Amino acid sequence: MARVFVVDDEPDMVDLLATILKSDGFEVDTDTDGRSALARLLADPPDLVLLDLMMPDLDGMELLKLLRHDAKGANVPVLVVSARSGHQDQLGTLQLGANAYICKPFSPRELVRQVRQLLETSEAETNA
Repeated sequence: MARVFVVDDEPDMVDLLATILKSDGFEVDTDTDGRSALARLLADPPDLVLLDLMMPDLDGMELLKLLRHDAKGANVPVLVVSARSGHQDQLGTLQLGANAYICKPFSPRELVRQVRQLLETSEAETNA
């Protein structure tokens, strides 16, 4: 069972994402704070990260940058889930190393499809 780590400062969004993922068979860890999430991600890297951009203290862009600069987090697939729908936001996160971007509001089916696709791609690259 794949382990997905959800990072979003909105507890309701964290609960929604966790519910969707758990109902589809994923193990889910969550955090609502960017700094503590980064420490947890690097201590025990998950199979995939769902990451919000707009968070206080340590925002998603900075968290992504720090994750990618650490050997433990460099290859963990990251799906950004954000209300920021601008082309520059999407392009910026992809340039920092995000693997995909989905805008809020999103379809639960599309979210799960993206998660599964990223996990399959990551597994294929690991086994290559």
